[in-house]
Amino acid sequence: MLLVRSPLRITFGGGGSDVNSYADKYGGFCVSAAINKYSYVGINHSFYDGFILKYSNIENVKKVSEISHPIFREALRWIKLSTPQIEIFSIGDVPSNGAGLGNSGSFTTALLYALHSYKNTPISQEKTAEIACDINMGILKKIQGKQDEYASALGGINCLTFNKDVSVEHEALKISHDTMIDLEENLMLFYTGINHSTEEILSYQDKNSNEEDMISNLHEVKQVGYDAKLFLEHENTKAFADLLNIQWQLKEDRMPTKNSFLEELHYGSLEHGAIGSKLIGSGMGGFIMCYTENKNKLRQYMKSIGLEELRFSFDFEGCKRMV
Repeated sequence: MLLVRSPLRITFGGGGSDVNSYADKYGGFCVSAAINKYSYVGINHSFYDGFILKYSNIENVKKVSEISHPIFREALRWIKLSTPQIEIFSIGDVPSNGAGLGNSGSFTTALLYALHSYKNTPISQEKTAEIACDINMGILKKIQGKQDEYASALGGINCLTFNKDVSVEHEALKISHDTMIDLEENLMLFYTGINHSTEEILSYQDKNSNEEDMISNLHEVKQVGYDAKLFLEHENTKAFADLLNIQWQLKEDRMPTKNSFLEELHYGSLEHGAIGSKLIGSGMGGFIMCYTENKNKLRQYMKSIGLEELRFSFDFEGCKRMV
């Protein structure tokens, strides 16, 4: 049996400007960090013909075309197994739906990397991200950006540039060791318990992609990405923390509906030790990320309203085979 893991991610700035309806016209930019929470994919040879797939459901089929799970189906179609006698399972460290940590991109990169390892056909992390985007956006026609696949496959803390010609450029964020430790010590993640539909939110953004207000909002989002890069590379984490609040408002302005609990949560976190906070991912649920220098006060507040903390550090390995 072989096992592959691919990290989840958090976004420091610019998330949303990578969505193709915006990036293909104006170009996008974000700063994204892989964390040590993962999607895992295991593969084993089976003695029986066909495909055995185990995730939140179990499938046992003879042909690729009979597979219900779209990413499993298209990844297996892509790899073209000559002798389909295979058992695959997938598990993750966080809820798979609506967490906002790039789960779908992480799962796709882990699956592709695992399948290439199974076939003994080496593939780079960058190529894994490229194919994962082709499957999710090109074949499955998902309304999304390319941040998740690249952040997960590459690992580390990266500046990602999404060009109008659909190519992606990446370079490591040039931060000091002290700044990296500062972020690991003062950033906190809490699960709101609210599952949300990323597809629904991004579809709303896509449908309004030609509206002046939406374009202006995403221009500001992209600028926040550049500001995050500048502040972190100059060791100004307090200014970076303030950017989280700006991102909160920009994201709320893009939402099709408002959620009073999440609004109370944001302002409540600021009253209980957070300097800045924002939702991770497309919005309307999932995880909230806070920057604080009073972790105990913030942790007690979140615990009092029933939110579970997800402790993390950064991942610098990206998608990799474990065994």
